[in-house]
Amino acid sequence: MSLLDFARGPALQWSMLIMTAGFFWRLVDFFLRRPQTDLYWMRKGFHPPDVRWKVDSYAMHAGLLIVIFGFAPHILFIREFIGVSWPSIPAGVILFAAAITIAAMIAGLAHRMTDSSPSAFSAFDDYFTWSVVFGAMVSGILCYPHVGGTTIIKPYSGLLVFHLFAVETLMVWLPFGKLMHLAFMPLFAIAVRLRRLAISS
Repeated sequence: MSLLDFARGPALQWSMLIMTAGFFWRLVDFFLRRPQTDLYWMRKGFHPPDVRWKVDSYAMHAGLLIVIFGFAPHILFIREFIGVSWPSIPAGVILFAAAITIAAMIAGLAHRMTDSSPSAFSAFDDYFTWSVVFGAMVSGILCYPHVGGTTIIKPYSGLLVFHLFAVETLMVWLPFGKLMHLAFMPLFAIAVRLRRLAISS
């Protein structure tokens, strides 16, 4: 079995299994907590400290959502697992969103490293998550066939292996890091509102 076959097969299957189990574990942990009527315990870990960083953060997350859920190969990948698909976004829009995301990530990291004031973006979780997402984004762009229908850096198979491993590392880490809160915030917000209704009734 080649490294590419491993990345496309067992590594992908195990990362999906760990991510799914991690999500369920975090959900159970949330619902077994004492009833809480606000989301401060979730929000405090990733609130940007100033307007400039908020702009970078929103640009980064919007770009990530567009790239993950708008790129045709990603939609096909999701359909293979859950059987649901939707129309893709034009490749030009995806590349633009990816470029904006990478620029926003670099700007956010530079801002954090040059700002001595206390910040939420200061722990291993933050830097590790940043590194994995950045690696997945950059390798994904490099995998895309550009001028002449070939990748910028060769061999393509090596780029694809790196991209797959970066994505799979992110999948494994997602339920256990701060990024999970962003993914689950809508669900948690609904759960908290339901708890408030139950407590008030």
